Amino acid sequence: MSRAQVSIHPAEFGSWADARAELMNEAKRPLKAQLEAEISNAVDADEIKGIRSAYLQREQEIEQEIDHKPLEVHISLGMAYNFLSK
Repeated sequence: MSRAQVSIHPAEFGSWADARAELMNEAKRPLKAQLEAEISNAVDADEIKGIRSAYLQREQEIEQEIDHKPLEVHISLGMAYNFLSK
């Protein structure tokens, strides 16, 4: 097995960074909508600052959850060899 190669098909993302970015966007989308709604109802700059602070804390919690969530990969390996060829 000195020349083993692995490829995953179909692959939606070329790297973990791309997959992570998409997971973050999906998870944060409702939070961003909620932020905009709360800011539009805010009465002064101090309230907006508090809302943004709470938003940033919730955003960091989402990032931590995604970064530390165990993911599963299911693999099937097929192997053909001819030990009599040598």
